Amino acid sequence: MVEIGCGLSSLQSLDVSFCRKLTDKGLSAVALGCHDLRSLHLAGCRFITDGLLKALSENCPNLEKLVLQGCTNITDSALTGLVSGCQLIKHLDINNCSNVGDSGISTVSQACAATLRTLKLLDCFKVGNESILSLASFCRNLETLIIGGCRGISDESIKSLAAACSHSLKNLQMDRNLEDLDIRYCQEVTDDAFRGLDDEGSELKLRLLKVSNHPRITVTGIGLVLRSCNSLEYLDVRSCPHITKPACAEAGLHFPGCCKVIFVGSLSEPDL
Repeated sequence: MVEIGCGLSSLQSLDVSFCRKLTDKGLSAVALGCHDLRSLHLAGCRFITDGLLKALSENCPNLEKLVLQGCTNITDSALTGLVSGCQLIKHLDINNCSNVGDSGISTVSQACAATLRTLKLLDCFKVGNESILSLASFCRNLETLIIGGCRGISDESIKSLAAACSHSLKNLQMDRNLEDLDIRYCQEVTDDAFRGLDDEGSELKLRLLKVSNHPRITVTGIGLVLRSCNSLEYLDVRSCPHITKPACAEAGLHFPGCCKVIFVGSLSEPDL
């Protein structure tokens, strides 16, 4: 790593994922020597600590993509330090970084408000509503948010985020214990947002789903939800041109007996 830092000053992308013996020392040398670094993948590098993020902040102002999945030594302080110097981040993956919480995410959302497009927080159990509300307040261009396993997140903060990012949000992966999900008017969300739900083994506890005015969600997406969820009680699909009663019947979709499905009606009418 020291040789890379000394000899490749124009380096823009580096992927050393799962090089488990790497430490701050070697990677800090890269940061020190490669000031135009744009993309850095460190998934599974378990010895990485806050010290590296400090080095990135001080030396790599053009950093746009940082993958820290499974780097469990990373803390809120590290993220705060990172974005003091790296404010062009578009993609931040801190899946399974169990020491990251609301303080760090809130700081990132403010510092990178104009650029952040993708934020991955899978199994960051310290992340709660404060983080989501901060994202809703500042990151109006957010496209992808993964919050599976973030059990402190409630329906109200999700509603706030969906409303704030209605024109940009394309992919929302949620905790399987979430009961209410309202992503009305998030017109960039597609069936892909629901893919993989039936591969995770446990059943969704979703009770209420509102996806009205979604031109890109089809019966395929609704079918993916239904295969993972037997508890659905209310589904609003008004103004979804690809989700009609005939289309659902043709696709062989079977709704739970207690589920109320709203296919038609004015969006200005009060709903549940």
